[in-house]
Amino acid sequence: MKITDQGQFSVQAQTERVIQLMTDPDFLGRTLPDSKGYRVTSPTSVVADMKVGVSHIKGVMPTTLTIQPVHTGEPVTIRVVAQGLGSRVDMELAFNINGVNGSTELDWSSTATVSGVLASVGSGLLRPMAKRNFDAIVGAIRDAIEAAS
Repeated sequence: MKITDQGQFSVQAQTERVIQLMTDPDFLGRTLPDSKGYRVTSPTSVVADMKVGVSHIKGVMPTTLTIQPVHTGEPVTIRVVAQGLGSRVDMELAFNINGVNGSTELDWSSTATVSGVLASVGSGLLRPMAKRNFDAIVGAIRDAIEAAS
């Protein structure tokens, strides 16, 4: 099952600082909501134990976040792979980052593919839950950037 979402937010922080934070795996690890812990595994990746709960499926899924190389003018892209509970989630979260008068605007988009037991709960339950999770992750990143700037 494929799920997409997108949005935009602004932060009172310099663009360079936002990019620095968004490409720091430790920052991403400590920012994730519903994380039961994380460990930085390389300069571009972090593994987090994410709490999952949909219908009768509950537990912890090890989740790897990998920050793609950042080139000037390209979005910061985070690839996410979660596997466990008889399921797999592959997600790409992309942030276009633009400086505007001393603040920074971030346009984000996310595409996730869910397979296995989680996909079996049906789109009526899974899509709203995915939207809440996308919003929670992006909101946590926004709040952490503001707090760190």
